[in-house]
Amino acid sequence: MEDQIKMDKNSSSPDMKLITVGCILFLLVFANSMMNYSYAVPPQAPIKPSIMITANSSSLYSIPSTFVKVDRFSANYIIAGKISSINASRELIMSTIADDFDKNPNIGYVVSNSSSLNPSSQPGLPNPFVSMDIINQKITNGIRDAIIATSATSAAGKNVELKCTFGMILSDFKCS
Repeated sequence: MEDQIKMDKNSSSPDMKLITVGCILFLLVFANSMMNYSYAVPPQAPIKPSIMITANSSSLYSIPSTFVKVDRFSANYIIAGKISSINASRELIMSTIADDFDKNPNIGYVVSNSSSLNPSSQPGLPNPFVSMDIINQKITNGIRDAIIATSATSAAGKNVELKCTFGMILSDFKCS
């Protein structure tokens, strides 16, 4: 019986080795073919935005004694792109800039005109500062007017740049 077991082990051993080698070769060939196949999406050119809005803010503070005073601040916006795209996205542009200006920490210091900056010239004025709603309306109107004026004088495919400056004095807000 022991001879029979030895014989079975010896006779099946070459077959088992052959099957094992065959499986390994199959796996290697299969793995190599999978490695040569690319699942990656071909690279595409980056999408260039049709409208760009650039924002730049500056503030000037002074310390006359034991407190900090906001001397002036401004926020400058540049809207660049094809006038047809700017005109088509006018509402989105206006709301984006108004929302950005609302986040300016100095928005509470906006006054209606330059005489409001000198409280001694206006006795009895309870609050010289302008509400956020009035500020947003002024920004929206300024941007809308600039886009309409530029659309009227520019070809539809022309690239343009609109510049807007908003600061401490509401009457000085401008966009062109």
